[in-house]
Amino acid sequence: MTSVDSPIADNMGNLSLSENHAVYTGSTHWVTIMEEIQRLKDELASDDESDAATSHESTLFDAGQAAESQTARVSLLTSYPALSKEGILAMVPCRKIVDRHVSHFFNDFDFASSILHPDRFFAEYSRFWENPSAAPITWTGLLFSIMTISTFLQQQEVEDHSAYALEISGALESYRTLTIHCLIAGNYLRPNRHTMETLTLHFAVDQNMNIDTNIGNWMLIGVVIRVALRMGLHRDPSHWPNIRPLDAEHRRRLWLTLYHMDFFTSTQVGLPRIIKDSQCDARLPANLFNDDLSLEIDVMPPERPLTDPTPLSFIIQRSIIIKVAAEIYDATEAGPPPLAAIATLGAKFEEAVDSIPEQSKYRPLDASIADSPVTILHRMFLDILIHKAVYLLHRRSFVNGSTEADTSESNKLCINAALSILKHQRSLSDESQPGGIMFGIRWRVPHSLNHEFLQATMMLCFALNQFHQGCVGSISSRSLHRQHDILEALRIAKGLWERNSTRSVEARRAAAAITSMLKHEQDRCKISTQTDLGVGEDAFDLHQPANIGNSTGVSQSSAEMAQQSFIAGSFDPDRDLKMDSSFFADDVDLAAIGSFWDDFVADPAPQAWAGPR
Repeated sequence: MTSVDSPIADNMGNLSLSENHAVYTGSTHWVTIMEEIQRLKDELASDDESDAATSHESTLFDAGQAAESQTARVSLLTSYPALSKEGILAMVPCRKIVDRHVSHFFNDFDFASSILHPDRFFAEYSRFWENPSAAPITWTGLLFSIMTISTFLQQQEVEDHSAYALEISGALESYRTLTIHCLIAGNYLRPNRHTMETLTLHFAVDQNMNIDTNIGNWMLIGVVIRVALRMGLHRDPSHWPNIRPLDAEHRRRLWLTLYHMDFFTSTQVGLPRIIKDSQCDARLPANLFNDDLSLEIDVMPPERPLTDPTPLSFIIQRSIIIKVAAEIYDATEAGPPPLAAIATLGAKFEEAVDSIPEQSKYRPLDASIADSPVTILHRMFLDILIHKAVYLLHRRSFVNGSTEADTSESNKLCINAALSILKHQRSLSDESQPGGIMFGIRWRVPHSLNHEFLQATMMLCFALNQFHQGCVGSISSRSLHRQHDILEALRIAKGLWERNSTRSVEARRAAAAITSMLKHEQDRCKISTQTDLGVGEDAFDLHQPANIGNSTGVSQSSAEMAQQSFIAGSFDPDRDLKMDSSFFADDVDLAAIGSFWDDFVADPAPQAWAGPR
C-alpha cells in the first residue's frame, strides 16, 4: 500500500493507494489525527507476531464491510432481483403485530414527526388493511421500514445473547430486506410520493445498525440525497403556491432530516458533504405541533416560538448549530481558510449558540433532576454538537502545534472541547446503566456519537503526544493546558472503550491507543508530573481500574468550559496554519506507542477491496 505524503497532503488529508483500492481520508477524521502521532515514530514496531500477518491493503472502513460480507446482507447499492408484489405482501405480519410496531415507531422514534405526518399516514394505513394489494409497493416498503425502525429500537432493550434477542435480530433483518425489495420493485430512482420517506427510514436503520464506521453508509446517503434533489426537496415550497401548507411543511421536514444525516455521515467518514448549501434555499420547518397542521388547512398557521416544546423544537435548535458547523466543515476541510473567513464563521457560530433558548442549553445533571431523561439527552447532544463545531473551527491551529499566542488559545479551546465531549461520554455511560437517569431511554443514544467520542479521544492523545515533543500547550513547553484533566479523561475513556471492545473494532483500537499513550506518559513524565501536579503513582497505574462508576464528571475543573468563549483567538493563515517543521521531528522516541495505527488500518486477513455494500 502506498500512502501519498507531501507537505500539502499533510494538510489535505491522507490518500492510500494500492492495486486493489484508493482510499482518501479527510483531515478532520479522528484516524488522521492518530496517524499524525504515528508519523513521529522513527520506525514501526509490531506489538505481536500477528501484526506481521495483517493486510496493509485494508482500510479503517473495511472492518464493518468484512463483517457484513460474512453474512451476505442484501444491500440497496447492489444488484438484487426483487420479489414479486404478491410475494412481498404474503410476508406482511398480522395486523396485531404491525399495530405494535407502528405505535412504537410514532411514540419512540425522535424523527417520526420529521418524516411522516401521523394523520395522513394513519388514513393510508387504514386503507391498506382494507385492500393491501391496492397499495403502492413503495407504501408497503414504507410500512416495512417503520417495522424495521421499531424492531431496531426493541433490539436495544434486550440482552445480546438471549433467545429473544436472536428472534428480534432475525425479524430486523427480514423487515430491512423486504424494505429493499419494495424499493427495487417500485423503481426508487424514479421516485413517487412514498419513495423519499422509505429511503430515509431505510438509511436511518443502516446508519445505526453498525457501531463502527461503514463507508457504505456515505455511499447510500449520496443516493438518497440525489433522489431528494430530483424531487426538488432542496428548494423551498414557497416558490410554488399550489403546494398546500401540510405538503410544504412535510417537504421542509424531510429535507431537514436529510441535511442532518448528510452532515453526520460525512464528518464520520471524513469526506465531503453531498449537499451544497449554495444550491439550496429550503428554509427550516415551522415549530408546530402535528395537530397544528391538518389535511384540510389552506393557510399556514402562525409558528410557535422555539421555547414551545413541540416534537420538532429540539431538532430545529440542533439544525441551527449543524448549519454553521457544516459551513465550517466545508470551509476548513479543503485547506486553510483565509483570516476573514475564519472571523466570519466564528461570528456566525457565536450567534447560532446565542440563539438557542436557555432552557435547551446544557446544564449539569445535578441541576437537571426535575427534567425528563429525553430533555437531558437532547441537551447533551446539542452541547456535543457545539463542542464539535469548536474543534472544526480551530483544529488547523491545534494540529499545527505552534507556540504562537493565537495558536495556544486554539489549543486550549480544542482541549476544552474534547474534555467536555468525553465528560458527556462518561455521563451517558453512567446514566444508561440500571438505575441511571437514562436507563429507560438508553436505546435513544445514537451510535453516531461514538465518532465524536473517538474524535475527542484522539484530540487529547494528540495534545499529550505533542506536549511530549515540546511543541504544544503554551509559550512554556513545560506545561500543557489541563494536563491532569487530560490524563484522567483518557484513563476513564480507556475503560469505556474497553467495555465495547468485544463488539467494536474502533473501540478496541481506541483503547489500545490510549494504553500506549498513558504508558508513554508514565515512562517519560512520571517523576516530573508527580512533582508538578502533586499526584501519586496510582494516577498512572495502568492496572488500576478507571473510576467510571459515578456520574460526577471527568473533573470539577471541566465546568470552567461553560465560562469560556468558543470563538476566542485571532488567526493569520500564513503564520498559524502552516505546518511546523518540528511536527515531523526525527529524534523522537515513541516506541511505547506501538503500532496502533497499523493495527487500526489492517484487516485480519488479506483481501481485495470490498467496495461499498
